[in-house]
Amino acid sequence: MKTTQKVIAAMLAIMFPIVLAGGCGSRTTSSQSASADSQTDSQDSGDDSQDSTTDSDDGSPLANGLFGSCEGSDPRLPSVKLDTSAGYLGVEIPGNDQIRPNEFYSYDLMLTNENGDSWMVQLSDYVSSGETNRSVFNMQTSKNLNYPGWSNSDDKSVFSTSVPDTAMRGTSMDWQMTLSIDGNDVAKCPTDGTTSLE
Repeated sequence: MKTTQKVIAAMLAIMFPIVLAGGCGSRTTSSQSASADSQTDSQDSGDDSQDSTTDSDDGSPLANGLFGSCEGSDPRLPSVKLDTSAGYLGVEIPGNDQIRPNEFYSYDLMLTNENGDSWMVQLSDYVSSGETNRSVFNMQTSKNLNYPGWSNSDDKSVFSTSVPDTAMRGTSMDWQMTLSIDGNDVAKCPTDGTTSLE
């Protein structure tokens, strides 16, 4: 009985590597190419976290050279400036030094293109833990892309950042910025309705 078990174990030990080698080497050229493309896309996306130049939505990436601004009525969100350049959405918000959260605050930018498709850019500072988050949420696909980094500004009174905009689509956007402190919406810009990024 023990001899039979040894023979079976020896045969499995010989066959297992052969099956693995045959299975791994038998992929077709097209699947190898697709795998290489997928790996390249994954490596490219590492520069901007999960950024992807191809998304499941239709349309062209957000156009370069767009600009928009608004005036608010709260000193914590007195104004907002947006612009697009070289695949990035620039955001500038004065009044950052006026924000006094217990746990966190978040700038939530809702953008809607000419086709009615929407995205939310969320810029959150979890002061209680020292963590930050920059993300773009696609409202159509429920896909969320997170990006490393935080404010580019040396002036603590101004929040300034650039978020990759390749997940967003459109030639213009209607938008509104909301400031949320500890889970409560405290200010909007513009205060009523939306303004345009064009």
